[in-house]
Amino acid sequence: MKCAAHDSGRPMTGSAMINRLFGCLIAVVLTAVMSIAVNPTALAAAPTPNPIPPRWELDFKVLHNLRLLRIGSDHYWFMTYQVTNTTGDDQTFVPDAVLYTDAGEIIQDAEVDFSVTRTILNLLQNEFLESKTQIIGTLRQGKENAKDGLLVWKAQSLDIDHVSVFVSGFSSETQVAVNASTGAESIVRKTLSLEYKVPGDPLGDVANPVMFHQQRWIMR
Repeated sequence: MKCAAHDSGRPMTGSAMINRLFGCLIAVVLTAVMSIAVNPTALAAAPTPNPIPPRWELDFKVLHNLRLLRIGSDHYWFMTYQVTNTTGDDQTFVPDAVLYTDAGEIIQDAEVDFSVTRTILNLLQNEFLESKTQIIGTLRQGKENAKDGLLVWKAQSLDIDHVSVFVSGFSSETQVAVNASTGAESIVRKTLSLEYKVPGDPLGDVANPVMFHQQRWIMR
């Protein structure tokens, strides 16, 4: 159906124009409905975290934002955080963190030798700071039982402009995600996303973090 304001070269009257436009609207709606009927996963969307957590969630606080440090001939990204349990019950805490760069790198925090972690721990001079393996275990309730943790990744390319850190283990919320193309289902977990911008040369020292952009919860 052509949605034109004239027909056969002659101007249409007001009522005829309204009828024509209404018919066009119905056609568009029917087309959309048929498309969804043929492909029911077309409406599938990425799940988002519940505004009110349905399950336990630990409190996360950044202590030192992301930094790049040279140790020997290599470079390492690191950051520190504090985790507090206010859920009302003791919880098992097993953090996991992965770092992405706009150079296409995906770097796991488990790929760092402990000698590097020990060097950074000594530089930061925080007697309560624990490595990823040291902090794993039961996190007791209350602010007095909060723990400080260190995350470290071995840097690859330094020619980057953007870094994303995804941290999980702070929330027990999960959802089912549906692939919009295949209809396949998968389990996604509530994950903290930390975004950083890296203008210019990222190489610095313990006192100089890269530029923090945003922090948000996502399902991943």
